[in-house]
Amino acid sequence: MKKSYTILAIIAIIVVAIYVMLPKERFAETVFPLGEGTKASAYDDNANGGTSVVRFNLSDSLVSFQCALGMDEKKSAWCGLVFDFDPNGEKKFHNWKNVDTLYLDVDIAGTDEINLKTWTFDPDVTDLKKSETFRLLLKEIPVKQGLNKIAIPFEQLYIPDFWYDERGVKRSRNRPHHESVARLEISAGWKQPRGKNFVVNVREISASGTSNRAYGIFLFMILGLMIVAIGYRHPVKEYDEKN
Repeated sequence: MKKSYTILAIIAIIVVAIYVMLPKERFAETVFPLGEGTKASAYDDNANGGTSVVRFNLSDSLVSFQCALGMDEKKSAWCGLVFDFDPNGEKKFHNWKNVDTLYLDVDIAGTDEINLKTWTFDPDVTDLKKSETFRLLLKEIPVKQGLNKIAIPFEQLYIPDFWYDERGVKRSRNRPHHESVARLEISAGWKQPRGKNFVVNVREISASGTSNRAYGIFLFMILGLMIVAIGYRHPVKEYDEKN
């Protein structure tokens, strides 16, 4: 019995050593400057009767977005900046399964908070003809006036309660679908004063992470270790029963 445990301990040490030595696969993707197939644009509430005013300028090295929310308190007001990964509706979504961090290099004016959102394709909910049916992942980010270099752990983005309520989706369906990211969006925070200009100048946005392939290999080896352990255990039990 002691010999069996010694063998298992040696195997466990070998497994851990192999896991530590396995090369980590890095994942990196640039959202801006724009990659192939990505489109940057701005939106406002004018088509729904709102009066928000947006200014948008795009160059190879800078996206400049400015907005003042409409003054009429009786109407909802919104505006934002969008980086669309599938502007032609061809389901060419980006696979961010291995993303663990989002990086933003932005200049800010007129607000102390921005909302960062990703919208992902959920086959159970999403209607490709209705952008609001994509699954929303949201993070409120405090910002300062001027230059902001921000690193956000992707796991901090959450599915807000209002998305479930508006879509009529059960909260048990909480899978984020990171492998099917359709677009990334920036807007002002929830308490942005109406009529006050806020500016977001984007210099760079990127996503990065580490592949979980090594982790999968590690789990597979652990499974093998468990099988070996069971294999050692049964012959001993059978011998005890006979004696």
